[in-house]
Amino acid sequence: MADSPPSSDNSRPRWPLVLGALAGGFLLVAVGLALGWYLFYRPIVNVAVQLPAPPAPPAPPGPDAAQIKALEDQIDKQKAANKQIEDQIAALKDRLRADVCTAKDPLGKDKAPAATQKQ
Repeated sequence: MADSPPSSDNSRPRWPLVLGALAGGFLLVAVGLALGWYLFYRPIVNVAVQLPAPPAPPAPPGPDAAQIKALEDQIDKQKAANKQIEDQIAALKDRLRADVCTAKDPLGKDKAPAATQKQ
């Protein structure tokens, strides 16, 4: 009986396969962590930790003299228009208090109705 040569499966070293599996596993874990950071952690932190708002712009130095004059002219015109309306309202109130001409009283002198005059 002759000794058979050792089979290639049993004598082949396993360390490259183990090393490749470990390297592949670490690579998959690294890719998963990188994707998780990029897709989830980074947007959450960007929303939660925002930069403070920029300062407000400085206030203008003050109103313009031409604008003030224009506003005062508008106010004067509005006061004149209001005075005209108040005069019209006063004239209409006077007309309401005046004698009224009706079919029963053509001259409009009778202020009280006939029923109240008899009493």
